[in-house]
Parts: sequence; C-alpha cells; structure tokens
Amino acid sequence: MHLSPLQTVHWYYDSLAPGRRAELMDLLDPHVVLELPDGFPGGGGTYVGLKAYLEEFLYNFYGTFDLELRPSEFYDAGDNDVVLGRAQGHAIPSGVGVDVPFAHIWTIRHSHLVRCRMFTDTACLCQAVGALSSNP
Repeated sequence: MHLSPLQTVHWYYDSLAPGRRAELMDLLDPHVVLELPDGFPGGGGTYVGLKAYLEEFLYNFYGTFDLELRPSEFYDAGDNDVVLGRAQGHAIPSGVGVDVPFAHIWTIRHSHLVRCRMFTDTACLCQAVGALSSNP
C-alpha cells in the first residue's frame, strides 16, 4: 500500500473508529514516537514504539477519556503534515464533557506514521478529569 503523506494522516483518523485497529497498526511505524505535553492527564511525555503506543498511551488514554478526535483542517507540508481539530466526548472519572482543540504534527515516511507531536489544552482536560480545581 502506497499512500501520500496526507492520505496516510487522513487514514489514521479514519482508523480510530471501533473495529479498525488493524488498519491503525498498518499505518504506524514499529518505532513510532508519540510526544504529548507534560501534564496531559493519563500520561504526558514521550512514547516510543508500538508496544508503548498501545499498552501505555492508548490504555491510559482510553481509561481516562471517551473522546472522538474530529480533524477539520489538514495542511500538507511534505513529510510533515499538520492536523487541526477538536477532541470531543467526556472524562471517564467525572463524566464531565470535553470539547478542546488539538494540533497534531505528523512525520510520515514510506506511508507510515513515524512521529506525532500532539498539542491540546491540558488544563481543560485535567479539570474535566478532576485533577485541577476550577476555583482560583
């Protein structure tokens, strides 16, 4: 399967739907690097490799949130593409609704996602989970 970098990124978001995890695994490089901001509830920091992506990041993320990533803008920058969108759903521990913007910067090589830098409003997510008080 040969996809352009932008097609690869589009396919990633499509593959997040339930029942499409096999497609997701086909897109991710075995040594994929995922970078999340410090303070990201469920685990910020850097995850390296499929095992870390699946067993650490996804496990913690889906244990903390029930969110749908809704990309709305895709910017082609060659082997690095930028995606803007919104994460919508709720925090599992509190049931509080979540609707935050995100920016993802992807690096793509040979139709595989090799790196993603994810940016979002971590304070809003922490507040939804109950890790931050909304009172000053």
